[in-house]
Amino acid sequence: MEAAAAAAQELLAHEAPFTHWARYVELRIGRASRVVAVEQDPDSFVLGATVWDSSKTLFQFIERHPERFEGLMSICELGAGCGGLAGIASAIVTHGLADVVLTDVGPVLPWLRRNVRANLTDRERQRVRVEQCVWGTPVTRLKAPFDCLLCADVVYEKACVKPLVQSLLALSHRKTVIFVANERRAPAVRAEFMRYLDTYFQWQEVPAGALEVDGRKETIEVFELRRKKRRVPREMRIGTASEDWDHHKGLHDDGDGQDTSPSDVWNDLLRDLSSDRAHGSKGQHKLLLTRVHAARLPRS
Repeated sequence: MEAAAAAAQELLAHEAPFTHWARYVELRIGRASRVVAVEQDPDSFVLGATVWDSSKTLFQFIERHPERFEGLMSICELGAGCGGLAGIASAIVTHGLADVVLTDVGPVLPWLRRNVRANLTDRERQRVRVEQCVWGTPVTRLKAPFDCLLCADVVYEKACVKPLVQSLLALSHRKTVIFVANERRAPAVRAEFMRYLDTYFQWQEVPAGALEVDGRKETIEVFELRRKKRRVPREMRIGTASEDWDHHKGLHDDGDGQDTSPSDVWNDLLRDLSSDRAHGSKGQHKLLLTRVHAARLPRS
């Protein structure tokens, strides 16, 4: 308990005092009169029980660039905290047309559910769910993959980086756009996260001009990611929700957390058939032919 309190206090030292000590955090929707007001618990040492500055930055980025979210049918926020600001913003800018899932761990979910109910209209809330998600564990309940993943202030402890990246990989396909907003604090933690980004994602930093939002700190950065076309190694795989052919995107999840197109599967199997290893026995040859046949026909 003392260690958790010390960690929370260290993070709080970097935040704007008003953000954490107020009972409510309010953000305006553009020039309209609508205000999103999320309730938080300033007396709690649970990190997700208060709103962090980078989540406000991501909220305002989404709200001021709705064109980036047009046509998205499924959106998931990881580590939404008590406020779920990014998820709420995405539900607003997509006008209730996208499935939006806000996730975090158990202790903050009651706060998150209350804030979703309080800040979204009936129509906007119709396709919004709040679910528990522990990074690095199977994600079948979430109905992945998603068209967009949102993360705010999720890179704060080195031990959390790998599980976070595992979940990003499990919840995405190659066309998924991922936005990660974070505040630069611990250089070693950030370096570990950037190492994973370089390994598994194509990424770019969102230009500062696109982040000219109210009260943004210079230390807050937003990254836009997409998965690289590569297989996910076994140590980075966790359970995924979809292992069938995706008829809309022409993609297939082969069970290792990596989406592949039908032509990729076909070509890989043909290479196996023509290799010396494939001719080691009749049994191996027959097995590969069976796999080729299965690859030609989408599973029902």
